[in-house]
Amino acid sequence: MIFTVEETTLVAAFDHSSRGAAVMDMMAGLGMIEDKELREQVRRLKDKLKTMNDEEFMKVDFSVYEEDENE
Repeated sequence: MIFTVEETTLVAAFDHSSRGAAVMDMMAGLGMIEDKELREQVRRLKDKLKTMNDEEFMKVDFSVYEEDENE
């Protein structure tokens, strides 16, 4: 499964230590997202993550989208 740059960046903003953790973190965070469009993007991405398997998820490199903690 292929992610867009926007989707990859969005997943990286959540706990992406595993596919399950990402889905759970997105579900927990949905209620705190005020922007309607962003909330819908997170919902769609959560559903997309649910359709893939853990092996596919682990192949995605989220490190290029993580913020540098030294900045």
